[in-house]
Amino acid sequence: MIWKIALRNIFKNARRSLTTALAIGIGGLAALLFGGFVTSIWYGVQTSMIQEQGNLQVYRTGYLEFGAANPDAYTIKDWNKVAALLAADPMLSEEIAVITPRIDLAGVAGNAETGNSKTFIGTGIVPAEIDRMRAWDGWHIGQVAPATGLASGGQESVIVGLGMARLMGMCAALNVPDCQDAPVDAEALSIVEQDFSSLVSTETGLTDQSNGTAKPQLNVMAATSAGVPNIARVGIEAAQAQAIRALDNSFIMMHFEQARALLYGESQEATALMLQVANPAMVDAVKARVGEVMADAGLDLQVYHFTEVDPTFDRIFGMFTFMFIVVSIVLSIVIVFTIVNTISMTIVERVKEIGTIRALGFRKGFVRALFLTESTMIGVIGAMIALVSAVVLANLVNAAGLQWTPPSNATPLTVQLMVLDNPSFAIGVVAVLIALSFLASVWPTFKAARLNIVESLQRA
Repeated sequence: MIWKIALRNIFKNARRSLTTALAIGIGGLAALLFGGFVTSIWYGVQTSMIQEQGNLQVYRTGYLEFGAANPDAYTIKDWNKVAALLAADPMLSEEIAVITPRIDLAGVAGNAETGNSKTFIGTGIVPAEIDRMRAWDGWHIGQVAPATGLASGGQESVIVGLGMARLMGMCAALNVPDCQDAPVDAEALSIVEQDFSSLVSTETGLTDQSNGTAKPQLNVMAATSAGVPNIARVGIEAAQAQAIRALDNSFIMMHFEQARALLYGESQEATALMLQVANPAMVDAVKARVGEVMADAGLDLQVYHFTEVDPTFDRIFGMFTFMFIVVSIVLSIVIVFTIVNTISMTIVERVKEIGTIRALGFRKGFVRALFLTESTMIGVIGAMIALVSAVVLANLVNAAGLQWTPPSNATPLTVQLMVLDNPSFAIGVVAVLIALSFLASVWPTFKAARLNIVESLQRA
């Protein structure tokens, strides 16, 4: 019976009830949309990083702590045997989609035509395997990264950052839009050529930029593991923007075999092995098994989750999670004060009704239950408004194909407001809205129940 009376009172004060329900609904709408965006960050940014780095990475023990100072001392020896060992395990062969090596290197790159040279930060990869990794979509969100662009080129082709192309004076040669080459001083170029020609006299190919190909040529030099300078001439396949300006100004991506030849010659060494797990729910189990297999084989190697190697994802997600918490607290305060104000005004207007109910013999508990029920029902209505409107607006935004570029990416991601993709979150928001509606009405409701019967009738 009390539900029927509460519902009748809600319709009796339809304008005030609707205003309160809308306030709750708008607050819930904001929370659901922002939460849906944070959910999309969790899936989208994580997917993009897994497409580049894999879910897991294997390094020589101590590399993360000390490898930056002496990377050659912490390489994975005979990486191909390690990869074969992992692939031979029945459980790992079923769960791991890609096992691929990577070499991190640094050196000096130069353009003989312009005389420009600078240090570079490079990575050596197997293009076909990285392209497979970039097609990974473990959570089925429809996000696929573009291919590296190296697979179609030869072993001597490379990809450079946009900033690197500009600093090397190759914007025009690569047809890079919105990129201007630095002016070349012919006299300075002549001096540079005279000073360094003797260094490459035995490597005549390094000064011959034609080499039978239309690709712009770049000379790269790096120190081998023995400390001896090694030089190679590579052709630039394309210039691609990188997420960080400092990296963009010095980035070179090359074939794994080219990088290995530069640093290690014929030795089968790699900086890391990247492992991409087909089912993201199995990552922890795969990590544990990889550790067991390597330990049983007596290998001095460690396996890490990609977030342990690169904390970017945790920082991005943590930042947006903190923002969501702050916004939710502000919205909760607004909702609570709105409900308290509405119930308080309702009590003032219904003093006679309260006195009459008490005069008919109903106890204080009935009055409290009546107002608490009304507030809870208004909360339910507001929560339903929030959920329905959030689903509608999310579908509209998702269909619009809007894009944004997270700090960890060079390429934009499509905005996806995943309201219903995280059911526990949506249910949690609805439950919190209803709970706030109930709790916010407790104090004014108990105040109404304590009204004196005679005074209530007289004041009316």
